[in-house]
Amino acid sequence: MNGKAVGRYGFLDAPEGRALRGERIVAALADFGGIDAATSRILDVGCSAGLITDAIAGHAREVVGVDVDVEGVSLAAARRRGPRFVAASGDALPFADASFDAAVCNHVYEHVRDAHVLVRELYRVLRPGGACYFAAGHTLQLLEPHHRLPLLSCLPRTVANAWLRARGSASGYEERFVAPWALAGLLAPFDSVRFVSPQMLADPARYRFPQLTRHAVARVTVRMGARIVARLAPTWIYVMRKRVQGAA
Repeated sequence: MNGKAVGRYGFLDAPEGRALRGERIVAALADFGGIDAATSRILDVGCSAGLITDAIAGHAREVVGVDVDVEGVSLAAARRRGPRFVAASGDALPFADASFDAAVCNHVYEHVRDAHVLVRELYRVLRPGGACYFAAGHTLQLLEPHHRLPLLSCLPRTVANAWLRARGSASGYEERFVAPWALAGLLAPFDSVRFVSPQMLADPARYRFPQLTRHAVARVTVRMGARIVARLAPTWIYVMRKRVQGAA
């Protein structure tokens, strides 16, 4: 790999955090989506180099990872640990309708051309009764997660572009976050949309938040005010369901 690629995939040398996210996703799909991973076919959209996909695959019957990043998909496939990886865009998934039991969309929507198309595609490829784990940031993040700059995601696009160009870190700001109050509308194609961050933060051992399990004061504080803390957190987590045909 060249120097730029090493920087992009530096997390491959420290896979523990992504392994924990995979465990978190499996637990959330089971608890809030009714998905038994051991009997399920799961789609991971935006899989990058596939570390989270690998972790999910340790529990699932079958996992397919998808990413538009051909180099990342190639790195994932080269490990040959079980999941199948496909180079494709999340807003044009190359799969038949109702072909998966569950889908994962973890910090992806801001990278696609049209996030509404992405969500419709997630809905389309799920079977009736299927569930989607959706973790997302929004415009009001205090620290923008991709460029690590304060308030970048809430600035006017022209200002954000100029800031990144002046720093020499990017030619412009390409991520497209929506306002926090617009996330529910983005997820509207699903028949059931549940904001599950409060329940997950209240049980950090179950949902693999090691920074909370290590500190008793933080654990108690978050448990007491989980709903408030969840709304202040930079990542909001939803589990959505696709209605079983004929169900009310």
